Amino acid sequence: MSAGEIRARNPAVAGLLSLLSPGLGQLYNGQPGLMALALVASYGTALAATSAAIGALAMPDPSRGFGRVMLWGGAAVFAWIVSIVQAVFAALDRPEYELRGYNRVPVYLGILALFYLVLPFTLARPVTAWLMARNGIRTPEQVAAWTARVESLRRRAGGPATEVPGAGQAELAVPDLEIQEPVDPEVAAAGAATVIHLVLVGGQDGGVYDMYSTEPSCVHQRGAAPSWANLYARPEDSLGVTAVQLQVNTDSGTTRDFRISVNLGNLPAGRSYVADGATFEPGGVPPSATVDRRGAGAVLRLTGTTDRGVRIEATVQCRRVSE
Repeated sequence: MSAGEIRARNPAVAGLLSLLSPGLGQLYNGQPGLMALALVASYGTALAATSAAIGALAMPDPSRGFGRVMLWGGAAVFAWIVSIVQAVFAALDRPEYELRGYNRVPVYLGILALFYLVLPFTLARPVTAWLMARNGIRTPEQVAAWTARVESLRRRAGGPATEVPGAGQAELAVPDLEIQEPVDPEVAAAGAATVIHLVLVGGQDGGVYDMYSTEPSCVHQRGAAPSWANLYARPEDSLGVTAVQLQVNTDSGTTRDFRISVNLGNLPAGRSYVADGATFEPGGVPPSATVDRRGAGAVLRLTGTTDRGVRIEATVQCRRVSE
């Protein structure tokens, strides 16, 4: 076949090519614009369905995300079927089609190789990592880095609080935490530097959790942008709360400028719950964070709801503080 040659389009070939890859039948018919539209529609909805499936698996109740998976999955299948049908009918309308430079078998084979061999091998890993991050799931590499950071903090026992660069903003780090699991929370609280009372409402981890540390885990930042932060970390407790991190951007009083994250078990096998003052569903409990100063320390009370409907209620007694 050579460019400029007149050949009718075969509807069966057009349909088969679009079945092999959305848009390929459109290219066969000399419709590169429709090919691009078919690719965006089919692969875009398939990507959204994959993201919804990963997000559902990360939910405390995966069945809540089943509807979104079905919606986007159905849209992907529908877009693919439309591309096949359109390719067949467009071929029927081209009995005197003038071949273009791209109407060659090697071009079709090259496009199939691109979508089924080259792109999967080059994009599968970064796209999967992006989808996991988008749905709040950490990769094994991120878990290892996070664990290494916690261990580094532990080795700096007694040292001053420092700033560790985070994703998009500085994250307050604290000295080593000598953390123990209290048999009786009331007894443990008597000599603790930091006491945490955590309630998760909803989800498979719903319940009450009490923790404490004998060394200060609260950080008070003064200056033009005062804030309170707390890091509780115990990665070895794979069956319980392995981390509670929070930041409240006020010196005292009530604000909605806060963020709290709770890890149950070690990720990615465990589960992570994140809430902030910006996430609020009408009819739910309004998010808030209150700082009640107690001498040099403070009591932090936070209430927020995750995007998956799990409410986090935390009370953190900062009895001794790192400035």
